[in-house]
Amino acid sequence: MVFVSIQLFAFRDKPISTANSDKPLQASNRFSHSDIGSPYEQIFLVKRLPTYQKKMSPEAQQIEKTIAPNDRICFVHVGKSGGSTVGCALGFGLHCKNNTKMMDGLLPRRTTNMFHADCYDCFDESAYFLFVVRNPLERIKSAFLYERPYGVNWLKDNYPQYYEKRKAFYMDCPFRFLEDWVQIGLLGKGGSRGSKYRVSDTCEEVARHAVWGTRRYQEHLYFNYQFHLEGLPDNANVLTIRNEHLVDDWNLVEKYIGGEKDVITPENAQTAFPVINKKNMTKDPSVKIDPYSSPKYLSEESTHALCRHLCNEIINYKKILRRSVNLNNLQIEESITELRESCGKYADYEEGDCHYDMPDVEGKLLTFRGYVDKVQIAAVEGHKQRLENPLPRPPKRAEGTEEEQEEKDLVMDDDAYPLPYSL
Repeated sequence: MVFVSIQLFAFRDKPISTANSDKPLQASNRFSHSDIGSPYEQIFLVKRLPTYQKKMSPEAQQIEKTIAPNDRICFVHVGKSGGSTVGCALGFGLHCKNNTKMMDGLLPRRTTNMFHADCYDCFDESAYFLFVVRNPLERIKSAFLYERPYGVNWLKDNYPQYYEKRKAFYMDCPFRFLEDWVQIGLLGKGGSRGSKYRVSDTCEEVARHAVWGTRRYQEHLYFNYQFHLEGLPDNANVLTIRNEHLVDDWNLVEKYIGGEKDVITPENAQTAFPVINKKNMTKDPSVKIDPYSSPKYLSEESTHALCRHLCNEIINYKKILRRSVNLNNLQIEESITELRESCGKYADYEEGDCHYDMPDVEGKLLTFRGYVDKVQIAAVEGHKQRLENPLPRPPKRAEGTEEEQEEKDLVMDDDAYPLPYSL
């Protein structure tokens, strides 16, 4: 047996740090803007920081070089929470159109790094970790629809890296529609196929593990609130912007860190937070044969069942709210009250009250979040295999209108949402 020794991760008790290290972090590769270096590239030595996680404007890149790691803010981008809209305002690449300028204010200047899914590019000693959160039920609805493929060949041609996982959920199991996923997969009923239909035990397992985030069928469900929360360093200071109170919370965070008051107003909110990366549902073939009244339709019975399975994710959502230094008790209760309207009693459950145990994500964190000095052999072999057998590149973007080209760019970030009702 051959043992592999590669410095890729570390245990959680040994964070990335430049303050008390015998060796300074090495200058990063040519893709990084800052001479301080990319934490992600220091963890995964064989990988490069994705473009969407970088600041795009020359101004932002120059500012980044002047901010010490312990003065920085890490943007924690949990998919389908509204993070693309906020991330574009902060100046990150993401799916932003012509994003060459950050918004005004202190928050975009200090928010220099991002933690998104399997790409932790933050310094553990960062001053703050900035979440954008959304009602967990609405987040999971959006995630389901966003990752639903147009068809088998479309999925294989455009996203071969996701083919097997998404095919197993959306195509090998009868989970083409949101209501069917819950009725058939979680409740064992017939869904739109009729009362005589019975799903296989395998598909019932797929349905449960997808919503729990314990198997990787969809990126946005797997890399959930729990993963990002438990991936934070111990004693991290948390800031939170709630999707439903976007403008108010942005202003609160800006003021909390020493910036100006009311930097975003109702008058400039539409310009500050434009619709970003919204999936065009009219081009989804499933919409044309959807037997339900809308793509996000859930019956009362299905809503209750989905909230029941989301119970632990709801608890992690509340943990984020309660750790947020910029939110007071009234604002936290406001969000829980809003969640209560859709998920009822499950909005008030605490850890240990749910019908299912809190998932153990330690292995997921070691493999995908990464730590400085230690790596699981499976992760090493996984990276080695990807280097030796790279996935085929997606097809070249077809010429056409801007809207047609954007359809080719749908990867794994948030769809947009209406401006919050706090305006």
